[in-house]
Amino acid sequence: MVLPSLPEPLLLAGAFVGMGLLGFGAVWTDRRHHWPRIAGWMLFGLYWPFKAQHYFAIDDPFNAVLALAAPLLTGYIAYHEYLSWKWGERPVALTWLAGATFVAASTYFLLFEITAIQEEIIYWTGKETAWLTDTVFGTNSMAYQSPTVDPQDGYRPTHICLAEGYQSSVTSQFCGAEGAASSWSGAASQGFPYYAVTIVFACTALQSIMIFVGAIAFTKADTVRKLKAYALTVPTIYALNLFRNAGIIYGYRVKQWSMFGIDSFTFMHSYVAKLGAILALVGIALAVFRLLPELHENILDVLSLHEREQAKPPSPRSGTPTET
Repeated sequence: MVLPSLPEPLLLAGAFVGMGLLGFGAVWTDRRHHWPRIAGWMLFGLYWPFKAQHYFAIDDPFNAVLALAAPLLTGYIAYHEYLSWKWGERPVALTWLAGATFVAASTYFLLFEITAIQEEIIYWTGKETAWLTDTVFGTNSMAYQSPTVDPQDGYRPTHICLAEGYQSSVTSQFCGAEGAASSWSGAASQGFPYYAVTIVFACTALQSIMIFVGAIAFTKADTVRKLKAYALTVPTIYALNLFRNAGIIYGYRVKQWSMFGIDSFTFMHSYVAKLGAILALVGIALAVFRLLPELHENILDVLSLHEREQAKPPSPRSGTPTET
């Protein structure tokens, strides 16, 4: 499925307006607070299908399908916001979801758009991934920031290069400031085995971290328990992501193998690592639920929206909305 191309600034403007409306609607106490949230969900959802082609291009079918389905999911939430206005209700779970999405998405998008911060996060993730890969798998690797901007993503990625069987000085010679393409082509011409993996913003785990940060931020719970939840989630997700990156690099080293017709990097990155990340996030969520049962209740309430009484008569909107 190929959608018409729209200018990236226009897509981002729509997404940021949508996120702003979600945040405003989450804190606005007026009974009309559902309407900015309805508009926010629709605008935010319309951003994602235009990213599906990018995910397909990088062999990431999981995120591509999610991107295509985003308008259906956000439209479903917007519909329940409308029902809440119609019935004079104020479901706590819908307020939580709008606020959590605002915090998570707006922070991630802002960091993504501030190039200097983004590149530093990528670089340090790359350095720590290279160190962990060497420590766990006994490789000889080096991380360096590309001197050129990626024309598609608009920032300088960090490359992790491995020269098997050679010292760091040799690795540096082939993984230097002129860029991976020329450096590694020179190494290949001399018969040296080499591997190179590029760390991009999606490899930093910031998406997963911000999902938990947003979800915890708008959960109605005392500050101490929320701080404990942050301490549990943020460093754990970051550390597990480094192991994920190292595992992908290690699997990619064996360039001769393939499975089901899929090359080693794609299989490790888009299938094995994706499944492992989902299982890890589920495990972390279960641990967080013990600290914040209110968060668990919010998620269950969102998943149970389909059980709302569709034929419920409207309540008078002149009174105070009821919280559910």
